[in-house]
Amino acid sequence: MTLQELLTRLTRELQAAGTDAPALEARLLAAHVLRLDRIGLMLVMPAPVDEAAARAIRALTARRCAGEPLAHITGRREFFGRDFAVSPQTLIPRPETELLLEIVLRETGGREGLRFADLGAGTGCIGITLALELPRSRGLLLEYSAAALPVTARNIRDLGAEGRLALVRGDMFVPPLPPRCLDLLVSNPPYIAVAEEGEVMTEVLRHEPHGALFSGDGGLRHLRAVAAAGRQALRSGGLLAVEHGYRQGAAVRGLLADAGFPSARTEQDLAGLDRCTWARLA
Repeated sequence: MTLQELLTRLTRELQAAGTDAPALEARLLAAHVLRLDRIGLMLVMPAPVDEAAARAIRALTARRCAGEPLAHITGRREFFGRDFAVSPQTLIPRPETELLLEIVLRETGGREGLRFADLGAGTGCIGITLALELPRSRGLLLEYSAAALPVTARNIRDLGAEGRLALVRGDMFVPPLPPRCLDLLVSNPPYIAVAEEGEVMTEVLRHEPHGALFSGDGGLRHLRAVAAAGRQALRSGGLLAVEHGYRQGAAVRGLLADAGFPSARTEQDLAGLDRCTWARLA
């Protein structure tokens, strides 16, 4: 059997299981087993596939059909053009979160030497991307989950951000940030209200850490903590940017105003939904 024939069969299985992009996922699983990039995979499509490799690809496909996230199967997820390690102890980076980076890079104008913090870093995808995109910037990545920290540290090392970032275990409700020490504060905190659990995909509920998903006070408890941290740690004119739920734009603008951030602005993701809000400290 050629690799193309195998992938055709597995695509049908993934499609029957209801996965989002069955043909793409079949190719990604095969590339993972064969240790090939996309071009390399295309080149071997017409060739017979080794039986041991075929068994491995089928086994991974069965896991995906059973609902395990593709990122957990491969241990990787692309974000902002870079490959990040993930695990069941970290939230899987989402394409929507790239909007947060686009806002920060636009509003900072690539300014050099910024000091920033990423609260609730998880994989580190936000803070590491900022460190690599902003020349000579330095940042603190704060993460509460001890189980997530090894993944964050691995990504810092593998992506070449060592020496630019400090990784600290800590609570965003009492962040270890001196007053007026930062130019920028970013966060993708937990923001799903407990009452909204029924709206969350079953795959997410089963496989991703609930501590990174759900927040009290109608989903605003952690967002309010980020606003308070920004009020304490940002210099005058410093930028705060957060991701939040699509129904929370007005509420987040309000809590930022209460924390001393006037003229907060909410921006929409590619689906046209409120996704990120940013403001500068007065």
